[in-house]
Amino acid sequence: MTATRPRKLILFVNALVTGHHEAAWRLPSAEPERLRDLRYYQSLARTAEEGGFDAMFVADFFVFYPGVAHSPRWELDPLTLLAGVAQATRHLGLIATASATFGEAGELARSFATLDQLSRGRAAWNIVTNGEPQAAANYGQDAPIPHGERYARGDAVVRSVLAHWRNAHAGNGMPPPVQPRPVLVQAGSSEQGRDFAARHADVVFTAQPTLAAGQAFRADLRQRAQAHGRSPDSIKVIPGISPSLAHTDSAAAARKQRLDALISPEASLGWLAGFGIDLSGHSLDGPLPAFLGDLSAFEGIKSRYGVITELIKQHRPASIRALLHLLAGSRGHASFTGTPRALAAYMTQWFDAGAADGFMLMPHAFPDDLAFFVEEVSPLLRRAGLIPAQQSQPGALRERLGLPACALPSHFHTKETT
Repeated sequence: MTATRPRKLILFVNALVTGHHEAAWRLPSAEPERLRDLRYYQSLARTAEEGGFDAMFVADFFVFYPGVAHSPRWELDPLTLLAGVAQATRHLGLIATASATFGEAGELARSFATLDQLSRGRAAWNIVTNGEPQAAANYGQDAPIPHGERYARGDAVVRSVLAHWRNAHAGNGMPPPVQPRPVLVQAGSSEQGRDFAARHADVVFTAQPTLAAGQAFRADLRQRAQAHGRSPDSIKVIPGISPSLAHTDSAAAARKQRLDALISPEASLGWLAGFGIDLSGHSLDGPLPAFLGDLSAFEGIKSRYGVITELIKQHRPASIRALLHLLAGSRGHASFTGTPRALAAYMTQWFDAGAADGFMLMPHAFPDDLAFFVEEVSPLLRRAGLIPAQQSQPGALRERLGLPACALPSHFHTKETT
């Protein structure tokens, strides 16, 4: 950690249905019947706000995989949902996922400017590019746009959205946003994804299962940002972390094992196939095949394939079922099992070692695991001076994250078109 680096840990919570563990919906305390109830998400958001979180992140999925028959999947529109969450919170940032592959710049700019107005400056756009064949079909396309072309389109769409924001006072039919530019979040970790992030992103959400991997990724992103004329401090790296927490190590391990035993393998195999690893034709209790999949024609999240294969090399799961248990809840993100004090130390270590500017919390089960984190871990982070001692006052998300008003060099703006 450099001497000038602010000692402020960024905290996001990824609000995914009943929780990130595939079996969370089967727990007695789960509330799957409330997944279409705005009050459920407002309650989660208020809990996060009390615990010093900076933002709630809402993913989106543009196609349902077969695993939906065995585990609840996301259905709600993130922008509409977060507009409702805004009314129940004061300072929590609102990160909505929207596609730069299927969305049009004018529509995206207006939607996020609306959320920014309704929330008084708390809107953020999680930019995704989509390559799933089923998703392309849902949007009237015969085939997905190739990987490289998706990023080229994404680049053009982002530039145009920023131009619309700057011209919001010119009578273009959209409300003037509160923030000078939206907070841009992006999760691509491939070569093209990293370069896209270095050009545009304020925050990068990433799967980095080890401290060394996190250090290398963050250093690479900062160097790329600088090469594009940006300050390295204008880009924040936020790894995901999926913890199983309890007051003792043994209780935390038992909780993870109890959830793993409730997994519907079909659901886990479904999302694994979405990362280019199709194991559906193999015995669950048999060994992993030597060949996991051909990425040459795969248009999904290619970087996650590499993360998962590295985890396989590191942990050497004895069977496909053991692999599903290893990845349950984290899906390649950092996984942690232990006590609140140990987790606070773990997060502090990553922050101090330059592996992370903060974390995206991926609780195994909502609402219990988020509440436990807020009750047990947040006070430890507050005492360490890593998150504010008191709830922040209302204000723009960009300021809360310590981001410059304009994170991109001036020559980028001259290339944007409306």
